[in-house]
Amino acid sequence: MKKGRLFLNMVICILLLICCVGCKSGDVDEQSDMNVYYVSEDSVKLVTQPYNTQNTEKEKLVNELLDRLTTAGEGTNKSAIPKEVAVLGYSVVDRIAKIDFDEKYYEMNSKRELLCRAAVVLTLMQIDGLEYVTFTINGHPCVEKNGEYLNAMNELDFVSDIGNKKVKAVADFTLYFSNENGTALKEYKLKNTAYGDKTKEQFIINQLIEGPQQEGYYKIISPRVKLLSVVTANNICYVDFDENFLTEQSPVSAKMVIYSIVNSLLELDGIHRVQLSVKGETSVEYGNISLSHPFMRNLDIVEIK
Repeated sequence: MKKGRLFLNMVICILLLICCVGCKSGDVDEQSDMNVYYVSEDSVKLVTQPYNTQNTEKEKLVNELLDRLTTAGEGTNKSAIPKEVAVLGYSVVDRIAKIDFDEKYYEMNSKRELLCRAAVVLTLMQIDGLEYVTFTINGHPCVEKNGEYLNAMNELDFVSDIGNKKVKAVADFTLYFSNENGTALKEYKLKNTAYGDKTKEQFIINQLIEGPQQEGYYKIISPRVKLLSVVTANNICYVDFDENFLTEQSPVSAKMVIYSIVNSLLELDGIHRVQLSVKGETSVEYGNISLSHPFMRNLDIVEIK
């Protein structure tokens, strides 16, 4: 009897020990091992330093890492974000981290700006649940040195020798342009088409603005319209245009314009809806159509072959 009770006590002790070890292991799992990117002393490359955090909330972790990115690293490593450049704010919306800088951001030379951009993106993209990082300047879309708007970014936009883009890719696309009478949309097929170092979403919007290259198809969007950003998260593609989207008149109805964009983007895998905005605002109307909600595919206005 005593031997049985002794054996039972030993089993209980072992179980308690296992539970304690399990609890300690859980604590370790909560700690994230990350790398923060810094700029080398000669400002020609990025270097990393390990960083541990107990934070698991995306917004708090963005704030914590931004603090690291504005602080000099060990030894002679410089902060990714120069001390002259201020971070005015940040937010996390639908797996997209939005970072707002002051206008000093534009005063960096091209190389330093690229290193800063890469360091911020590569550091933040280690956060679980984030898919893209976007930059704004005083609340306005960030413009690159070449005058183009800086689109949302992730780690695939950068490689170890910062400055080289990912390999150019090709894909099949289905776009929707107007028919001759402007009464319906027509499928426009592009086979094995190179879309360069842009995303597929960027390529589609740019093609819709440039217009078709075949007879029998007619462009819908004015060439004066500028794409500010396009990014997909949580199966929703967010497309942001400049103010010309509202003021430049199209030869076809507002409904045709909307669904030329929506139907074309929904041909891509992983996109279920499209949210349109103008300079970040969705509380506007295009023609008589509100942009306050995401749009789904509409095949009722597509011409039957």
